[in-house]
Amino acid sequence: MGLKALCEDIVAKGEVGPEDVLALRREVFGEITVTQNEVEALFVIDEGAQRQSKEWREFFLEALTDWLVRQQEPVGYVTEAQADWLIARIMADGRLRDGTEIELVVRVLELADAAPASLAAFGLSLVSRAVVENDGIISADEVARLRRLVFAPSGPGRLAVSREEAEALFDLNDATRGAANDPSWTDFFMRAVANAVTASAGWVAPGREEALRRERWLADLDDGVFREMEERFGQRPSPNEIVGSAAYAARVMAWGLQQPRAEHVFSDRLAETRRAAATSAPVDQGEARWLVDRIGRDGDFDDNERALIAFLKEIAPTTDDALRPLIDRLAD
Repeated sequence: MGLKALCEDIVAKGEVGPEDVLALRREVFGEITVTQNEVEALFVIDEGAQRQSKEWREFFLEALTDWLVRQQEPVGYVTEAQADWLIARIMADGRLRDGTEIELVVRVLELADAAPASLAAFGLSLVSRAVVENDGIISADEVARLRRLVFAPSGPGRLAVSREEAEALFDLNDATRGAANDPSWTDFFMRAVANAVTASAGWVAPGREEALRRERWLADLDDGVFREMEERFGQRPSPNEIVGSAAYAARVMAWGLQQPRAEHVFSDRLAETRRAAATSAPVDQGEARWLVDRIGRDGDFDDNERALIAFLKEIAPTTDDALRPLIDRLAD
């Protein structure tokens, strides 16, 4: 039928079922790569089909994450333009689709090596808005999704929680105060905020331009990895022998040829992680003052904030004096 005709047919009947997904797969993945016109068409279907099968949701997420994360150069890097497009596209009709749009943002952040901070902030705002606009109660599924968001490798805190993310969690806690939230919310809230003031983010993916430079170096048959192999080991492997094979990857990894200086593949990650860890816990003066201001901002303290302070007393007994009055007041 063609993608345009398929899209019009599905929207007209208001339903996208398993057989529709099979037809869409043939159209979208027929040329292997996904195009922007195709992802735009998929958004039209997602917005127009009120009845959606689970096969549709998985296909939608697969196609969009392929286009956003895997089909750009370098692979794994979401650009500012892509993030802006995705945010605008999701907000276009003013509605939130939990199984597709919100989940898409979470998956992109999980799968990407690097993404703009605006996309992570947008993801948190979507989940928070969904909680408030639905029933005002944080469910176990929503806690699980928040956990995936704040610990996503491409989020602002990478594998730690950033100050901005902790602020968003405080806002959500304030907005749902007194609600029958799932018990897992208290545990997640206290651990996530404590992580923001005691943990280190560690290694950061290199910038997009640096990642492109490394990819070009690995692919350069004259002045890249092959030349360095010849200079260091007195041999120039045959491109036909190893390019595109497991042997190529294995030899590059084994010889530590990540970049022209021949640094070990993981040395930069290890060094940065160690430097960050040295400056993490205990809670320093700036972190303590932020906590005191943030917890007391509304003039009241709830059970989740008390649990946070008690947890900090346990895991960071050596902390700045600015936090001590709050610990003495709330932790016991």
